[in-house]
Amino acid sequence: MIGIRRVLAALVAAVAVGGGAVGFLPSPAYAATTLCTTTLRYGDSGSCVSKLQTRLNELGLDCGNKLTVDGSFGRLTRMRVYAFQGRFRLAVDGVVGPNTRSALASATDGMGVICDSTVADHIRAIWPDGSQEKAIRVARCESGLNPIAVGGPNTNGTLDFGVFQFNDGGTLQEYLPGSTRAAKVDAALTADDNIRAALRLYQARGWQPWSCRDA
Repeated sequence: MIGIRRVLAALVAAVAVGGGAVGFLPSPAYAATTLCTTTLRYGDSGSCVSKLQTRLNELGLDCGNKLTVDGSFGRLTRMRVYAFQGRFRLAVDGVVGPNTRSALASATDGMGVICDSTVADHIRAIWPDGSQEKAIRVARCESGLNPIAVGGPNTNGTLDFGVFQFNDGGTLQEYLPGSTRAAKVDAALTADDNIRAALRLYQARGWQPWSCRDA
């Protein structure tokens, strides 16, 4: 139990920070890295990118595979930004502007995804006998069994989302749940929704839609 002196000390500190209004300071365990107000995009570098990478890691987008905090906005950092934008139903452009920055600053939860190590088990639970192991091989080739993998941009500007890499220029619209593009991207980055949609796509069109169909 927290002692009364510690509570009073916290209140005094809150008053000092808040200019007289009593408030509650965030717990150090949940304190968020403060992001720069600079718009960040692929190819940028510096301390502001390091803060972005640290914040993405704080939100648990990694499932045990954290971004390297190196201050370089490269492919993996952009993929995580795409994934964050998709799960929070923002415009998926890979640019950390005011809307994405605000969502990053205010988010208190991660993206609520299962980790790569358990994706194969979920495929086995959802797909019927006889096609499960092939489906796992295809998914492993497509995304590395990473539920928040985002591939692209492709030559036509499209992106591919999730375990089975649904393309937002075609398969995303028809097979994933949701009435808006934002909802469908969110579903594509949710492992079980993606896996079920992939089964529907397979039942309709076989393995042909996947680049890794021969895996």
